[in-house]
Amino acid sequence: MNGTKHTHLRKGYKACNPITFLLAAVCLVGGLNADTPVDAAEIGIRGTALWGPVKPGPSRLGQSDEAPLSATFIVLVDERQVAQFKSDKKGNFEVLLPAGDYTIIPDKSTPIPAPQSQRKIVTVSEDGFAVVTFRFDTGMK
Repeated sequence: MNGTKHTHLRKGYKACNPITFLLAAVCLVGGLNADTPVDAAEIGIRGTALWGPVKPGPSRLGQSDEAPLSATFIVLVDERQVAQFKSDKKGNFEVLLPAGDYTIIPDKSTPIPAPQSQRKIVTVSEDGFAVVTFRFDTGMK
């Protein structure tokens, strides 16, 4: 009898999926904040991370001495971590961030000298993505 009753309830009652309910609640609360100028999914930082020199000795005219850097990066605001992201094998990355000023540093595991001191400053405007190329020093001479 329990099986029949359960089946009957299933047919006659549409339970709300918890994920659907959560999404609806987030949208409702987000819609109450009318001061948000641009959808946060449309702005942030996009770019490429490079490191060099990657070959010992003097650089040769017309030949790049940089390579893509695949690494984890920390995003800081006033020395407080607010996000992190990773560049891919080609050095490309994209991170969604609200408009503001950010300091980007390589994670301490990045195989470059003093990664925490190789800081990059980026300003994200409300107009869209800040497009950047980060160049990091390998210390190779």
